[in-house]
Amino acid sequence: MNDIWNATLSLGDILQDALATVNLLMVLIVGMIIGLFQPKNDHHALKAALAVVIVYGIRLLLPSLSDHRVAMPDIRHLSSLLQILLMYIFAYGVIAVIGSAKTAMKFEAKKA
Repeated sequence: MNDIWNATLSLGDILQDALATVNLLMVLIVGMIIGLFQPKNDHHALKAALAVVIVYGIRLLLPSLSDHRVAMPDIRHLSSLLQILLMYIFAYGVIAVIGSAKTAMKFEAKKA
């Protein structure tokens, strides 16, 4: 029973670490750009994955442009995987909301 309790506490620590260190601002900006320029309001999962790839590309290339050491995320750690999952969920939501708002504005413009 003690092992289960320790595993639960360690998972809680991992989740807290992932939430504390995730950077959602870049995901918000990239997701809004993709949501605004999407021709159709579909395939949100692929567009969210593209947004996460773009954000990680920016995170990897930005330090190398200013001659700093590139910090690669270690995908063997559960907190890194949770960060990627959180960014994916956030990008999916942003792209879906922006696409729905864009569709609603087009519909209102046609109606008037």
